[in-house]
Amino acid sequence: MILDRNPEAEIYILYRDVRAYGFREKLYQEARSRGVRFIRYDVEDKPVLENAPDGRVRLTVKDHVLGRPLQIDADLVTLASGIDPNPMRDLVEIFKGQLTAEAFLLEAHVKLLPVDLATHGQYLAGLAHCPKPLEESLTQAQAVAARAAGILGHDHIMVGGIVAVVDPKKCAVCCTCVRACPVNVPCIVTNEEDSAARGNAYMNPAICQGCGVCVSECPGKAIKLQFFTDDQMVAKIAAMASGGQQ
Repeated sequence: MILDRNPEAEIYILYRDVRAYGFREKLYQEARSRGVRFIRYDVEDKPVLENAPDGRVRLTVKDHVLGRPLQIDADLVTLASGIDPNPMRDLVEIFKGQLTAEAFLLEAHVKLLPVDLATHGQYLAGLAHCPKPLEESLTQAQAVAARAAGILGHDHIMVGGIVAVVDPKKCAVCCTCVRACPVNVPCIVTNEEDSAARGNAYMNPAICQGCGVCVSECPGKAIKLQFFTDDQMVAKIAAMASGGQQ
């Protein structure tokens, strides 16, 4: 845009990394072809900004190609704004989410589930995910709305059969499963509506992810994972062992 208004302008872009994905690669190639100079610098050798004798701004940077300092007397120096994530570790722990090494929200799968969190029914969009331009945040928000509408548009939702089930006769209400569950599924039933489960731990099958953490942590073996019971696992191991001998 600057070159369109002033073709004689000399433009230098100092950068640590350039990611011109998608159609933005054309902008990068056009800038290079029209004479915009890209200079990469190292964090250990950052550019130095000072006042020049003629009243302009002097920028000294080590050129990574020439291998020596380069002085640029500029009329205008523009700094790119950095983006830091808000402190949200406590919030993420409540919703059992995950963070990247830079403390941004981590999606469930970068290609298959780009707007889903690890916990089903939770989605992410915008700068909470990672630094991105406005149009990409809007596109991601539309994807989140579509994912949510796909769930809210059903009168009934079929859930998987691999869920944890509590045996009330063995449950000692030690609350170990409540503390161990990564998605806060177990609860202690105290109402009088369900007399069979009253006073015992209860697993909501619509929320349970079937991870099996509560099954392994329960000291009284009062919890079993549907289709992954001890008898079934022993039978699978025996079948595998007998097949290997043959």
